[in-house]
Amino acid sequence: MTESSHSSLRRGSQLLILLAVAVVVVMLITVKAQPAAPSSPLTPTAASESPEVTFDRALAANQPTLAFFHSLTCDSCVEMTAIVKQVYPEFEGEIALVDVDVYDERNEGLLGRARITGIPTVVLIDRTGAGTWLVGVTEAEQLRAHLLALAGRG
Repeated sequence: MTESSHSSLRRGSQLLILLAVAVVVVMLITVKAQPAAPSSPLTPTAASESPEVTFDRALAANQPTLAFFHSLTCDSCVEMTAIVKQVYPEFEGEIALVDVDVYDERNEGLLGRARITGIPTVVLIDRTGAGTWLVGVTEAEQLRAHLLALAGRG
């Protein structure tokens, strides 16, 4: 084997290694760019069904429903999430909770249907399908009073 063919073989090997590294880097960037599975601050794991399906199922069953429309980053949304986490557990089983991240693309239809114009917004739907909209931060005792009435206990 001549020195020039040995040098060409070495250059070819180096190019293959460089190409392999580039492919790995592109794959890592692509995987990192994929959005994470939706995570709800109100439920421990992401639901397998969309909030719109949960909402429709609750309405079809004439179940009182608390639909909470928010983002994961706005300050008042974070404050309202803490209030919902504090108050809602005493109504679990009586009132369905639909947790809606307004920036999750799969929720666009529900946002339009619920006429959401600002966040945070809580929509309370009674057994007849009538709704009450609470826009902005609602104090814990006010939310509790609304939920007591919605559950038929107030």
